[in-house]
This record gives sequence, C-alpha cells and structure tokens, in this order.
Amino acid sequence: MNTPHIAASRRTGFFSRSGVRRLAVALAAVPVALLAAGCSSAKSSSDQSATDVINKLGAVPIPSAPQTQLTPSADESHPQLVAVGSAVAVTLPSGTGTITALGPTEDLPTPLPATMPTQVAGTITLRVATKTGTVKVTTTDLSSRDDHGNDIALTPVGVAQAAATAGGTADFVVRGTFSSGAAQITLREDGHVVAVWDFNIELD
Repeated sequence: MNTPHIAASRRTGFFSRSGVRRLAVALAAVPVALLAAGCSSAKSSSDQSATDVINKLGAVPIPSAPQTQLTPSADESHPQLVAVGSAVAVTLPSGTGTITALGPTEDLPTPLPATMPTQVAGTITLRVATKTGTVKVTTTDLSSRDDHGNDIALTPVGVAQAAATAGGTADFVVRGTFSSGAAQITLREDGHVVAVWDFNIELD
C-alpha cells in the first residue's frame, strides 16, 4: 500500500529524473548554439573587415602615367643608347640642349620594282635645340654602321655642319646607303661617344 509520503517521493523522483534529462539536452545544445553564434559573429566580422579594406583601397588614388616621356641625359662620360626618333639631352663643353635623330627617309624607286633592292639610299636628320651656349653637329661627329659591323659612309646634304645658339634650333641632314636590317648612327664630341640611335631598314 502506498502511503501519501511514498507516492509523493516517487513523483518527486520521477520529475527529478525528467528534469535532469531535459537539463542535459539543454546543456548539450548550448555549445552548438554558441558555435553557431561564434561563426555568425566571425563571418560578420570578416565581412566587415573585407568591406573596410575595399573602402580603404577605393580611397587610394591611382597614379597616372607621366604626360611626357623623360628625356635621357648624356655627356662625354655618360653616353645614351636610344631608338631613332628619341631626343637626348646633351651637356657639352660648348653648351646644353637636345639632339634628336630622325629617319632614315628612304629614297625608294618609283614605281616599286617586282623585286626590292637589297640596299637603299636614305637621309637622317639631326635636329638640334640649344638651351644654353652653342650646340653644333658636324659630319666628323657622326658615324654609322649596320648590324654586321660594316661602316656606312655619311655625306652631308647641304652644309657640312649645323649649329644653334641658346633658344635656337638647327637641322643637320646626312645621306647614306643602307642595307636591309638593323643599323645605328653615333654622335661623338671630342672623340667621346655621346649618343647612339638605332633603327631598322625594311626592304622586304
């Protein structure tokens, strides 16, 4: 026979065991909830960090290319090698300025023959622009050779030299016979190489 005290004890024990089971299930769910919350927090933090980086990068100015190409400087102890058409800023005992080699302008036959020649006459122009003093170019200051090491004779077209004083310009034109391929023209001052311009002759 169950007394009220025993029945109450059993009911109390039953609910205690159920409460323990419910508590255990609840506690087991806590790490999962915390982990999910942690991942969500970390993801949110990561997303925010990426946004911050993008915003910061967007605020950084993008450098622009220089408006003009820098002109290389040359003197008797520091020559420059450039492509034909490029200017070289020269510092010479007589003055300073820029010298630009232009060409060659090829004298192709007209009309063009079915078979192109292996050599062609052409002219190269040395353009002088003086900043201070006087800068001049003469035939003896120039030499030319092809990529096989063969010398190319240069003769002046008109005057044998060109000179310009401060603020002035002058053109000096020379003629040579060039073979198909690469070649160069060299400018010297007092026997020292100041600038070398390379170019190509295409007769294909």
